[in-house]
Amino acid sequence: MYRQSKPILAAFAAACLVAACATAPAPEPAPASVPPPSASFNHTLSGDALFAFGKASVDNLSDAGRAELDALAERVLSTPDIEAIRVIGHSDRIGKDAANVELSRKRAAAVRDYLVAAGVSAGQITAVGRGSVEPVAACEGERNQALIDCLAPNRRVEVRVQAL
Repeated sequence: MYRQSKPILAAFAAACLVAACATAPAPEPAPASVPPPSASFNHTLSGDALFAFGKASVDNLSDAGRAELDALAERVLSTPDIEAIRVIGHSDRIGKDAANVELSRKRAAAVRDYLVAAGVSAGQITAVGRGSVEPVAACEGERNQALIDCLAPNRRVEVRVQAL
């Protein structure tokens, strides 16, 4: 009986091998659904590139400052589904705190007004001044012009665009 079942087992094994080779490969799993990248972004403008020291007007912008603001306005205008735009002005620590808050507020408002004049909806933009409370450079031990130069990164305007 064993001799008779040997050819049957061999035929069965061969049939299984043929069937396994003829079977189509398993389909690859579908790629995981990746959400599209958010259109939200942050952009920091150098206060020194836009404003004279201690000033908040964009009336006398350098070519580089105007080009940077124009590029920012274009980017904002091409961003779909904007929820909100926050313009945040910052100052260095030189001077009185109240004056620095006011200067940073005026600089943020100047950038907001520039964006609105370029076609960005005023209803989407808020502008606030933070003064010197969020420095990015400390510059301990510096004095006079060296201190002014060292604190330049603190004189900035941040634009935060939040999109859906």
